[in-house]
Amino acid sequence: MVRYLLNHRIAVIMAFLALVILGCVTYVTLPVSLLPDIAIPHITVQVSEENVSARELENTVVTPLRRQLMQVGGLSEIKSETRDGSAVIYLTMDYGVNTDLAFIEVNEKIDGAMNLLPRSVSRPKAVKASATDIPVLYIQMTSRTDRDEDFMDVATVAENIVRRRLEQLPEVAMVDMTGVPGRMLRVTPDLDKLTQAGISVEELESALTANNVEPGSMTVRDGYYEYNIHVANLLRSASDIRKIKIRKSDRMFDLGDFADVQLMARTPDGYSVHNGKRAVTLAIIKHSEESMDAMKKALDSALGYFSSRYPDIEFSQTRSQTELLDFTISNLEQNLILGLILVFFVCALFMGGVRSSFIIGLSIIVGVILTFLLFYLFHVSINIISMSGLILAVGMMIDNSVIVTENITQYRHRGASLMQACVSGTNEMITPMLSSSLTTVAVFVPLVFMSGIAGAIFSDQAFSITAGLASSYVVGITLLPVLYHIFSKKTTVRKRVENESAGYLRLYDRGIDLCFRHKWVLMILTMLMIPICVLLFMFMRHERMPEIDSNETLVRIDWNENISLDENRRRVGLLKDSSAVMNSAYIGPQDFLLASDLDFSSAEAELYFLTDSSDSIAPLQERVSDRLHNQYPNATFSFSKTENIFEKIFSSDEADIEVRIHSAGGGKYDIGDLLSLHQSMSHSTGISMTPVPLREQIDIIIDRERLALYNVEYSEVQRVLRTAFKGNSVSTLRSYNEYIPIEIVGSEMSINDVLAGSFVRSRADRNGVSTDIPLRSLLTTESSRDLKTITAGSAGEYVPVGLNVAGHENEVMQKVREVAYDDGNYDVDFEGSFFSNAKMMNELTVILLVSVMLMYFILCAQFESFLQPLIVLLEIPVDTAFALLALMIFGQTLNLMSAIGIIVTCGIVVNDSILKLDAINELRKDGMPLVEAIHTAGRRRLRAIIMTSLTTIFAMLPVLFTSDMGSELQRPLAIAMIGSMVVGTLVSIFIIPLFYWSIYRKHESK
Repeated sequence: MVRYLLNHRIAVIMAFLALVILGCVTYVTLPVSLLPDIAIPHITVQVSEENVSARELENTVVTPLRRQLMQVGGLSEIKSETRDGSAVIYLTMDYGVNTDLAFIEVNEKIDGAMNLLPRSVSRPKAVKASATDIPVLYIQMTSRTDRDEDFMDVATVAENIVRRRLEQLPEVAMVDMTGVPGRMLRVTPDLDKLTQAGISVEELESALTANNVEPGSMTVRDGYYEYNIHVANLLRSASDIRKIKIRKSDRMFDLGDFADVQLMARTPDGYSVHNGKRAVTLAIIKHSEESMDAMKKALDSALGYFSSRYPDIEFSQTRSQTELLDFTISNLEQNLILGLILVFFVCALFMGGVRSSFIIGLSIIVGVILTFLLFYLFHVSINIISMSGLILAVGMMIDNSVIVTENITQYRHRGASLMQACVSGTNEMITPMLSSSLTTVAVFVPLVFMSGIAGAIFSDQAFSITAGLASSYVVGITLLPVLYHIFSKKTTVRKRVENESAGYLRLYDRGIDLCFRHKWVLMILTMLMIPICVLLFMFMRHERMPEIDSNETLVRIDWNENISLDENRRRVGLLKDSSAVMNSAYIGPQDFLLASDLDFSSAEAELYFLTDSSDSIAPLQERVSDRLHNQYPNATFSFSKTENIFEKIFSSDEADIEVRIHSAGGGKYDIGDLLSLHQSMSHSTGISMTPVPLREQIDIIIDRERLALYNVEYSEVQRVLRTAFKGNSVSTLRSYNEYIPIEIVGSEMSINDVLAGSFVRSRADRNGVSTDIPLRSLLTTESSRDLKTITAGSAGEYVPVGLNVAGHENEVMQKVREVAYDDGNYDVDFEGSFFSNAKMMNELTVILLVSVMLMYFILCAQFESFLQPLIVLLEIPVDTAFALLALMIFGQTLNLMSAIGIIVTCGIVVNDSILKLDAINELRKDGMPLVEAIHTAGRRRLRAIIMTSLTTIFAMLPVLFTSDMGSELQRPLAIAMIGSMVVGTLVSIFIIPLFYWSIYRKHESK
């Protein structure tokens, strides 16, 4: 085949040139994203029911709904969190489940559960998590003056102009918004004037409702004609409300005579704050088909226009994933180019000339371009994972070119003609190269079968490496010999004797002689590395994903006190930090449609800090923690990274251990006993646990006997309480382009003042006389404490307590069990990242074993021996031990990326041993004695082995010196690979021949 290609070399060059042009065109059209397009297997069900306590909502709605949803197929975990007036049920599906079908089934279960729920409950809403739902950036709009009246103008511009214009951009799917204050028409009755006129608040409500009825349209026939008649009787403005007529005792009054009517901003449920100013926040959600770069340009253009059009409004961008994407992808591309440059210099150094280096470099570039063509054909995007895989593949792709070039050069040095050297040198390497490529691919194939989202993510990496190796293999056995023949046609090569070559061969001879003199010591030490490898694996710290540096952080705070929204805002303002370049906060409930995780109470907040560098984040977090601990000891808080697609998929807010406390009898939790158990656990484990989130509440108990005695309706008491405490929404003002609620409110007073100064009118007696009854005489009040959030899972309700006890999990769990057993009122079980990490590591261990088995079968087929593959695979535990040692030295943990690095290296390092054993076998077939064959094969393959190892190492080196997300993600993988490759190269050169000699020396003597 090679001779045929050489005879038709012009056709080969033209064919590859066409493929290169096609590959360059497809590269430009490849989609660019942060991570591969995958379905996130999460579905949330949101329940909303105002004026319903958490306990009532849990018992009557959430529990029956959760039981129905537990029957959804493919469900991995279910968890619900219930608060006053709202609840969220989180469903996590097994990876591989079709989330679209699961979403349909969830809605069917909700429909089926509606018959079990109270009739007054509105239908719960199901939301399917998607990577496209994550905002790519946030736009903060603030007033330059920070005056309330100016902020209302900002809100009007944001809602009516900016939002609509941005949603018209083809790249933007949706603009989610929070921080816009609603408007209301407030009617404040003058109770003294009402009493003098003999008008009750109930009559006031009736007048508002009766005068805001729209009869609708009617059709009237008049002979041959029909007319549409519309009767309009709607309230349009505050003046319309004031002019409503109320008739009492043959007298006519205007509603405005005894009520203050004002159109005003509603009391906010929550605040959005940016750099200390009240803000309107716009969350920009990208169309899944659109380019991130195109969307960024369109947004920059639109915001530039808005800034010039509205100079009194400040527009700021925060949490931008566009910058993250640009920085990450550009750095990965730079790493790829830098790796190629380093490889070129290595080749030039060892090949002794620029011509061979140019041939190798050209073949690698062609292989990379063909890989992009395969990306296009198999619908793989340019993302962190695929680009990282390609960088990893470049080092291995070079191996094929180096091996073929080196082998052709050796044939020429032995006196063969150019044509014969190209044909023989290439044909001799076809089988070993195929075997080494297959052993590498065999390592990656099992990674695709990992459970969970990791399997889907790293299928892109497996594809990148497989495509790269396939491209380089094809280029190596077809294009490279043609290029070598073309560029070497006019050059002559003198016959070279091996022992007269470079000094590294003499160094090799000394090294191999030294190893043979101490062969038994080295072989025993090699065998001892197997148990050392197992011990290092067991005692290294395990975690899910490597820690990625960031100059952003989020702080979520629950003050665990019954504070007002304004007090919450004041406390948040005290947490400002001078090191932060930018800060913003969500205080209390937010209006985002897609951010169900921001369903805060008025005593909760989320703060965002942006600093100059990642080094400033840890000190900032420490300062914020100290302030919270010292000033607000009851507060619970946690730090997390800003949400992006990577964090959504890989990171988890799970603690190392989550203790789930269940009531032993399944009954209600006694708060005193629960706090006592919590304190005992903290004392036993020696860990300062975060407080159990509780709420102080006042229970108002209405005495129904007194209601009957005083002839008072229960609904009337509820109406008076609602009006006094919160405002009673009685109708809607249809003000042209917006609907504004009309509320009758009382003056703001304390609870005791309200109960003491409010009256309830009784039903009229037989004589038509009704009396005002003091509200205090109809009810009693009690103080109590309860859980702020009722948490439940498939096993029922529990109280979660998170513990971060890395390295002491088993010890802590045992102590917690003992405390719970001594108490007797509660049972405990455990969840957390400790268990998920252990599961992941078990899977990776199985994958490593499967990979080794696949490599063994492939090597058996190549060597036609059951024994020689065992010699090759012997170096895997040695290399793994040094990879783990390198991770420990550089402060890395055993995580998914470092484990993949170890697994990948297992497929790479054996390639050098494969080359050497293959050369030894060929020389022994020619009748060369065993020891001489080992020495000759070592010297013949030494340059290729060193070059392939160095090129692989140098291709990964740039990853260690860049700080983008892709590089930080791949850094543990690179450290594991480099540490393993350095030692693996020495093992392949010096140790593997010792074991080969020890096995076959007996055959040699015979």
